[in-house]
Amino acid sequence: MLGKYIAGVLSQMPIDIVDGYLEPFCGALGVLKRMSGLFKKCEASDIHCDLIKLWKKVKNNTFRPPNTMNEKKYFKIKNMKSPNALKAFVGFGCSFGGKYFSAFAQKYTGSKKEDFLQAAKNSINKLRPYIQNVKFRCTSYDKLKPKNKLIYCDPPYKFKRFPVKYRNNVKKYDVFDTNKFWKIMRKWSMNNINVISEIKAPSDFVCIWEKKKYRSISQSKKTRFKNPNNKKYSTEKLFIHESYF
Repeated sequence: MLGKYIAGVLSQMPIDIVDGYLEPFCGALGVLKRMSGLFKKCEASDIHCDLIKLWKKVKNNTFRPPNTMNEKKYFKIKNMKSPNALKAFVGFGCSFGGKYFSAFAQKYTGSKKEDFLQAAKNSINKLRPYIQNVKFRCTSYDKLKPKNKLIYCDPPYKFKRFPVKYRNNVKKYDVFDTNKFWKIMRKWSMNNINVISEIKAPSDFVCIWEKKKYRSISQSKKTRFKNPNNKKYSTEKLFIHESYF
């Protein structure tokens, strides 16, 4: 998990001069849960409406996870109407690789004694105390107009071979406009401390931290990922605009 390392870098920023913390791509809250205690005001947003619905209910302690899960129930929940907190819980927590409704994870445990449902329950219970001061919103990052915030952005990463895609309205994937993203990052950097996760950034953004990360996908015979070459390292980096220095 890189969250603790990224939070370590963010916590060294001059947080005493900003008026709160913002994550416009909050996702699973891996960084936010380590940062929320440093601020009175925290905002988190994401375009995934099911996910934001889940975090709101977890915060208010009104979410009731299912007691059991099987493949039939998994696909029934997948077809429920959004926004739906249960869809997010099952779609991420009970799916193969933690990817939204990629496949029913329990099907691929084999002889391993893994309980993905219980693990997902444990995760949200541990998370709840850390998000009590967080305001959640379902919105696209480009609709935000932050000022005097410490911002951490973890956008869909750009790849050389394929267009960058991200889930919009939870039913389809749209192409993420990377050029537009960096233009907005320049604007935000004028009156915020704006830190961005990526592998590569435009030349006017400076790398302030990096860590080599091992990325792999399952080699299970029950899945389509059978190629032994599907193992690789990549370097996770944090960038900040040159105007900060």
